Amino acid sequence: MKFKDQIVGLPVLSIAEVVTLGKVEDVVINPDNGVVEYLVVEPEAWYKEHRLISFRDVAGIGEDAVTTEIKANVVDITSVPAALDLLQKDVQVVGSRVMTRKGKINGSIDEMVIDEETGKITACRWVAGDHQKTGLIPANMVITFGKGMLVVEDNFESALVDEASEIKTDLISDPAVVKHETPTVINEDPLQFFEDQQKQYLIGRTVTTDILTDDGDIIAAKGDKVTQEMVDKAVAADKFVELTLNTRE
Repeated sequence: MKFKDQIVGLPVLSIAEVVTLGKVEDVVINPDNGVVEYLVVEPEAWYKEHRLISFRDVAGIGEDAVTTEIKANVVDITSVPAALDLLQKDVQVVGSRVMTRKGKINGSIDEMVIDEETGKITACRWVAGDHQKTGLIPANMVITFGKGMLVVEDNFESALVDEASEIKTDLISDPAVVKHETPTVINEDPLQFFEDQQKQYLIGRTVTTDILTDDGDIIAAKGDKVTQEMVDKAVAADKFVELTLNTRE
């Protein structure tokens, strides 16, 4: 098991040519199955584009380097349409807020644990909102990997572990979302999922700051009570998460 921070920054080495191909700058996540599909490799020169290596082409991830069999496994990002689609979804996990199934915002994620053999995200390191508590959320407690939001089971705190070695990988061999019978969790956009789960939670709450569209139009003003119309406008303007995070009873 490796933390993301233990992978980013490592040089990529080809085994056949015995050359350094650049450093790992980031990871590309498939939110549908909670797997790291690609590693982003720095460009060969500052004026060139970033490159990718498919996780399937990674021979090993050690303390000092990521290895791959041949140099040709590292390719330009624009040559991989599937990777571009995932990059467009922009699911980072690290930095995401944590929300329970019932719609309670509870802390954030500051790291994730990756199985270096499969690319599977086995756990996400949770930090409570008051920073007084932390722990690893096993992947089987994750419902949805969303853009800026990780949706988890209501009882996730009872499943927290302290060390990656405590994670039972046999519980996360399948995507966590598949284990729930509600098809909308798998197929719908995460923001739509948030809307469906939180309509009753949000309506009637008080807005704590102005929520604006990218063009500056007001969706909800500070002090307003949330209405269904505000929720619909926020979803349409891709501001639903912002509205969710800025309300109180």
